[in-house]
Amino acid sequence: TVDHKASGTVSVKISLNYKVDGGVIVAVGPSNAFGNGDIHRAPKLQQKGGERWEVTVKVPISDGVVKYQYVVLSKVHRYEARIAERSICVAGLSDGAKIDVQDAFRSPRLAVLATSCFQRAIFGKGRQEQAVKTENPSYPYEKITWAHDPIGDDELAVRFVVFAPRREAGHSVWVTGKSSGLGAWDDSKRVPLVNIGNGLYAGQAKIPKKDFPAEYKYVFVDADGKEVCKEKDNRKLSLDGADPGTKYVVKDEAFNYPTSAFKTFGMAIPVSGIKTSDSTGIGEFLDLKKVVDWCSKTGMQLIQILPINDSGEDPSPYSASSSFALHPSYIRPLAICEYYEKKFGLDMAGPSGWARSLVDKLNDNWKIDHPRVLDEKRKIIEGILNHVGVEKVFEDQDFKDWVAKNEGWLRNYAAFKVQLNKEKSFNNKWYDCTTWNKRASEAGALTSPTSPDYNTAVVPVYFVQYHLHTQLLEASKYAEAHGVALKGDLPIGVTRCSSDVWAEPNLFKLDRNAGAPGNPEQNWGFPPYNWDQMHRDGCSWWRRRLAHMEQYFHAYRIDHVLGFFRMWEIPVNGGGGQYVPNGGLREQGLRNLRAIQTASNMLICGEDLGNVPPEVGPVLVELGICGLKIQRWCEGKTWEYPYLNVAASSCHDCSPCRLWWNENWGEAESFFGRLVAQGQPCPGGPPDWVSQKIIKMHADTSALVSICPVQDIIDQWGSLRSQNPKGDLINKPGSTDGCWIWRMHKRMEDLCKEDKFSEFMRNVLRGSNCGKVY
Repeated sequence: TVDHKASGTVSVKISLNYKVDGGVIVAVGPSNAFGNGDIHRAPKLQQKGGERWEVTVKVPISDGVVKYQYVVLSKVHRYEARIAERSICVAGLSDGAKIDVQDAFRSPRLAVLATSCFQRAIFGKGRQEQAVKTENPSYPYEKITWAHDPIGDDELAVRFVVFAPRREAGHSVWVTGKSSGLGAWDDSKRVPLVNIGNGLYAGQAKIPKKDFPAEYKYVFVDADGKEVCKEKDNRKLSLDGADPGTKYVVKDEAFNYPTSAFKTFGMAIPVSGIKTSDSTGIGEFLDLKKVVDWCSKTGMQLIQILPINDSGEDPSPYSASSSFALHPSYIRPLAICEYYEKKFGLDMAGPSGWARSLVDKLNDNWKIDHPRVLDEKRKIIEGILNHVGVEKVFEDQDFKDWVAKNEGWLRNYAAFKVQLNKEKSFNNKWYDCTTWNKRASEAGALTSPTSPDYNTAVVPVYFVQYHLHTQLLEASKYAEAHGVALKGDLPIGVTRCSSDVWAEPNLFKLDRNAGAPGNPEQNWGFPPYNWDQMHRDGCSWWRRRLAHMEQYFHAYRIDHVLGFFRMWEIPVNGGGGQYVPNGGLREQGLRNLRAIQTASNMLICGEDLGNVPPEVGPVLVELGICGLKIQRWCEGKTWEYPYLNVAASSCHDCSPCRLWWNENWGEAESFFGRLVAQGQPCPGGPPDWVSQKIIKMHADTSALVSICPVQDIIDQWGSLRSQNPKGDLINKPGSTDGCWIWRMHKRMEDLCKEDKFSEFMRNVLRGSNCGKVY
């Protein structure tokens, strides 16, 4: 425990080897010793020759635990990756004690592997109980003290901290070395480490002074205690820079993996487009489980989907009426029936039969009939709710707990839906919620149990959203357990007719529309963010939104990440638009993106296509945010892409590769000659071997992640292709005709039975080292 009345100080000497071209390095943290969070008051490290920097800081023992991170101050400030806050515990030490801290700058290139995309899903595999038993035990770093074991005059206490995010589920990381204090290279005497979170592990050992410089290395061990991975070269821990009388040493560094940088491969598919034998005319959240099964068979480790928030009758997933509520179309009625059968023993035979008949009625559609699906699901959900009864619904403690936990957004959303239906009956500007005769401040009254709309309009909203939540969460946990990450999509804006604008209009510039320059100018119709207002409460809306999203997802795509730097803003009342701001883009982007980055531990991928200002790329790299490379829109040499990128063969906003090949023959010929088979005539079609080559290039990428649309993946196998590539198009920007109605022509169960294709795909990915941990 920390004695806040303790007197005296501890001398902490921190050192860092890092190349700086002009400028200085500071160590900043929330305590007084580290500048109270102000980089201009934080202690400055002094350059001691070459790339070595150091500074000594006096830390009051009463502080107990102090936290800090490094920042390079120059013309362009550079922050180290926020894997986890560094901390030093001085509790229990005597006045005048000395700690020598030898740190390594935490690179954003490595930090991405500490996100939940890898720690919870791809590497962690859901952290299942059996695997956790043989992993490093979790322990809060702040509680690791020096005072529990006396240190002799002829020895030092050394704390090893290693960033080792690439770890198979069930494996553990240890430190071993030449000194007797490190086990004398004896496998049975390795020093155990504890998991302090975010891919970091720590452990302590007492090492005799005579053993310095001490040789050591880190190793991974499997569930049976067998060494499965070790660093190639031995490390040496030196005391050359330590002050006389130092008894405590901290060595903070990253594991040196003997293999190349980790990379992974995934697929892109909108939930709406998934088809299984259980679908009701549209893909549903629980259908994702069968997509996960196919990923497991083929070796893919990530599923990217489009936005899934409620967009009402608008088929575009980018026109959501709530940033929190899920779209009712993605609910599975039969699963709700099974829920009440299992939990309460209710006879749900009637509603279950109705649900099965809808599968038969709607599931043979080649395209999504959004109005029909939404209407049919609305009617059956009403029927299920009436059958179960409102009283029985509220006997469910899990339901009541969820409603209470989500009251902040749920009540506003339910009130919004109630009022929206009323406004449509008399307000010819109902699509602009700022014209409504009710405000969000009246949400309490609109959703009160005494309200006349409570049982007929409010409870149904709670009921639908609860079951959407449980079904999506089930799919997410299933994906995790199979080592598959789910990647969501974060639209750049929200519609004017949304519960977000209705509840917090001050966060949006309602006198303007967002868009893009051009001839003609693009007007997207939604209001730009009021970033100054958002930052006044620490971007609370973003933090709430992303925390909610993190329940289900391990990664997310930022649609039009350029909007975090500047936005083309067009006055609502007419006149040309302009970029806002028109300068200071680096500072704007850093400020906004850092705010959302700290709101969750999901991997962030930015869609940075289009007219990209020069400030964007460096900021994304600095923060550890992946950019996007679509092969036909860049040089296309996937093996030369920078690591912090997503490599994609196409996307939902352009033609899949096979369709593009037929639509743009000249571009296809150039592509073929440059990247596929130089000097050979370009074939029409293209044949499946060309599709295979395209996917192989993406498996061979030097980028962290490759995500190819499912259409491009199955086009590798002639017998799996759709009959008409034009039917594979999901969206055509600037058009509404035929957009957002695409469905898979194959059911996921049928793809899972294609053993030869699955084996082919696994061999492609295995041959490219995709998913190889060690």
